[in-house]
Amino acid sequence: MIKQRLETLPEEKATVLMATSFKQPTTMLIISIFLGGWGVDRFMLGETGLGIAKLLTCGGCGIWTIIDWFTVRNRTYEYNMKNFNEAMLF
Repeated sequence: MIKQRLETLPEEKATVLMATSFKQPTTMLIISIFLGGWGVDRFMLGETGLGIAKLLTCGGCGIWTIIDWFTVRNRTYEYNMKNFNEAMLF
């Protein structure tokens, strides 16, 4: 589906898509491991409210942080897909 959309992409949308910021899932996992207790991973994925909650609860006493280690890759893919779809609608 993505390949077909990219093949028929007009030039102005291609420029917007190239300027769009995408996150690497592996990099986000590393950030989550080292800085996840402070909610940095949530802030970087645009989840400001959850980032503040995670910061104030010290990562949910560590439990929330560990859960995020296993879910950060999927959340990163969702973040990238949301950015991709927004760029395509522009």
